Amino acid sequence: MKTLFLRHFGVVLVLVLSCAAAQAEHHRATRLGNPATRFAPTMYSPADLRARFQDEKLRPDFAEVLRQWGWSGDLDDFFAAGLTNEIIEWQIPVGETMPFMSTREDGKPLCLRNVTWAGAEPIDAYAFNFTSKGECYRCVVPKPCSNFFVEDLGPEPKAALALDCSVPVKIIAGRKLEICLTVFNTGNLVETNAVATLALPQNAVIIATTDGGSVTNNSVTWQIPVLPPDSTKQICASFQTILPGLLTFNSTVASENVPAVQNSCETIVAGIPAILLEKADDPDPVSIGDTTTYTVKVTNQGTADDSNVQVTVAIASALVPVSSSEGTIDGQTVTLPVVPKLAAKQAVTYKIVAKGVTAGDGHTKFTLSSDMLTSPISAEESTTVY
Repeated sequence: MKTLFLRHFGVVLVLVLSCAAAQAEHHRATRLGNPATRFAPTMYSPADLRARFQDEKLRPDFAEVLRQWGWSGDLDDFFAAGLTNEIIEWQIPVGETMPFMSTREDGKPLCLRNVTWAGAEPIDAYAFNFTSKGECYRCVVPKPCSNFFVEDLGPEPKAALALDCSVPVKIIAGRKLEICLTVFNTGNLVETNAVATLALPQNAVIIATTDGGSVTNNSVTWQIPVLPPDSTKQICASFQTILPGLLTFNSTVASENVPAVQNSCETIVAGIPAILLEKADDPDPVSIGDTTTYTVKVTNQGTADDSNVQVTVAIASALVPVSSSEGTIDGQTVTLPVVPKLAAKQAVTYKIVAKGVTAGDGHTKFTLSSDMLTSPISAEESTTVY
């Protein structure tokens, strides 16, 4: 333990220093202002404080004290704030322990840690706030001695939101689809009255929402009253898909502190081809020597194209094929043309004329093949010849 007796304008300052490891240091100050230990001359106005920061000779001393304290901020931020930020009147109450205080020993700048003001009255000072590297600070400079210190006030207030959306990569047309939005509060402030909006895509009909989502003609809107820092909120909507194709969901979120943040996600709505084979004969029955006409219709009832669609017809032995509107005849077999692409809801129709030659119940077989079908499908038409 050592006691320093300092003089400033005839007033005795007693500074009691407890010498221990740096983190365990504790100093007790009862008076400030001795010319031998003060950091810079007494201040009488905010302009005097500005002058300290303008003094090129003092700048290295400021930097050295902050270095000894272990400050991790940016010196440029510190000096710029001292020259430009608002300066306010401040008081250091009796009994307050400051994180450190600058002083001098043999004229050299020194950082004294954990200095408790133990004077009879509060000390008048000037102060200004500033930020550096995402942290907020207050620099306090006692008027009698300019022995400054810096307080860490915590992280700089940051308002920030992020938005993500999730949707299946692929879904079959006609099935229900769910999309979920996740709102993230990535800042350190409580976000209030956030609004998330999902634009309604074409070719999908909304059928349900979670969390009270409000549906209009063009969008779904959710109100998020409170979202604390580092928290998330998930909101979802269900749609009925209609047609195949690419479905894009565009969304935004905004709050009182954060302008709109955008995101989008996509899903592929896949169709399924579904082939229908229809056949009929007219007239039935038919007499020997007369003709009947077979009508063959192929329809893609699905929601996706099918390709290489073809029908072959094996005419019953009680009849012989006479003609075909588009196919080719080889003996009892009529081969209808290949359809390279049969679009969804599209149909093709063919006519085959056959003549009765033998009395009996003839069964004509129709066989349909396509790229969609794993194996051909077949059907029969019974025709009576008399």
